[in-house]
Amino acid sequence: MMKKILLFLLSILTITACDPVVDNKSIGGVLSEDQLNLVVQSTSEGSNEILLENKTKRIGSYWDYIIGKSTKPQEIVRLPFVGELTITFTGLCDGGTVTTTRKVNVTKIDKEVEKEWTLFAGTDVNGKVWVWDADDNETVVYGTAGYGNDYAPGWSTFTLGQEVVEGKVVDPKEEMIFDLNTGANFRKVTSDGKELEKGTFKFDMSKQKFRAKGEIWSIGQLELFDATILCGSSCWNTTPVYVFDIIELTEDKMVLAWAAEGSEFEVWNEATFWCFKRK
Repeated sequence: MMKKILLFLLSILTITACDPVVDNKSIGGVLSEDQLNLVVQSTSEGSNEILLENKTKRIGSYWDYIIGKSTKPQEIVRLPFVGELTITFTGLCDGGTVTTTRKVNVTKIDKEVEKEWTLFAGTDVNGKVWVWDADDNETVVYGTAGYGNDYAPGWSTFTLGQEVVEGKVVDPKEEMIFDLNTGANFRKVTSDGKELEKGTFKFDMSKQKFRAKGEIWSIGQLELFDATILCGSSCWNTTPVYVFDIIELTEDKMVLAWAAEGSEFEVWNEATFWCFKRK
């Protein structure tokens, strides 16, 4: 009897091992770009206010509108740029994704955007030029001071023309340009127009830093990509820095700061400061 039971169990195991589970259920297809029904257009002729709408049935939405992202099927956004702008859409299908782009031509900034866009880059298509904040070779424009304690260089200080470390000079003939021509563009150039570096920028004014008594030390954060500012490294080396605390930003003045990652705040750790003005 026991022998028969063992033979029965063995036959069941053999059948199970040779009979794989097959799931014939399809995961669905992926649409082609020309099957997407999208609307990307200004809300009025040439306006910087843009309607993004996915009318494609049963397709999830993922919009990249240059300064942000959205997963809503319909969104109205305000862009700070002029020119022909490219909006990227990714459709989330049952079987995968399909990505396409749409262009929209902005000829005017007629809807309000964050003021910092024009504080950095002005309203002219050619952008705003920034230089060291000095009228002579006696004014301190670069150097170190307390991280969270100070608002300008005051420990080690440098003026126009001074060498900081070997190979790095506070060069009065270098300038930087922020512009909004089809994107958030940044360039570092010489005063005679030679391009030294080219990249893009973004800012986040929610990333403020406060002193212990509630006083604002930095009003936001500036981040650059593929390029950096004049003397764009800490005082004691030449390794580029790309993320800065914004200490001051007005139509005519900009003060930035940086401290090494992990530096404690408001305990007299060292930060590097840069002082610029509108040309």
